[in-house]
Amino acid sequence: MATATAPLAQHLKARYLAYRAATDFDAKGLFYSDSCLQICRPQPSYAAQDRATIVQYLREAAAGGMNLATSSTQQVPPMKGCTIRLATADEFEFASDEVTLPAGFTAAELKLKAQAEGWVGTRVDLWSESPEDTSRQMLVKVKYWWRKEGGEWVQILHDIMYMGPHDGTQGTDGEVL
Repeated sequence: MATATAPLAQHLKARYLAYRAATDFDAKGLFYSDSCLQICRPQPSYAAQDRATIVQYLREAAAGGMNLATSSTQQVPPMKGCTIRLATADEFEFASDEVTLPAGFTAAELKLKAQAEGWVGTRVDLWSESPEDTSRQMLVKVKYWWRKEGGEWVQILHDIMYMGPHDGTQGTDGEVL
């Protein structure tokens, strides 16, 4: 894992905010490396081995209103809250082979790749609000890993750690955006 300076942390936060503000799925994809991976600890089959697959997942989730945490077709309210911070040294891990193999790597291979390529991680929590129906509220915890390509930092791995109901931690782990 590369050491992140304060200016780099601010730059990654700005890149994430621009990414989050993009409403077009292809525009979101421009923030990903062509070889961006995705692992999903709650549902390992929701892995991806490239940018195109991740963009397709975004389209499918939006079109179907799919709640990936429950496999329900009940529409999840839009994400309203968000925190971001740099990943800590303790968070420089990539789950288990069971989770990472669908993306094409063992957990150890991902860690070696991240070290060799100087990845920097950001930890993001996103949550929806539905005061009229708290059963529809959702919390998503993700580590976005970034790598410098062609002079710009792009997302190289989405590590979805949690998708489910609010657990009381939303808004407590990082800078609220």
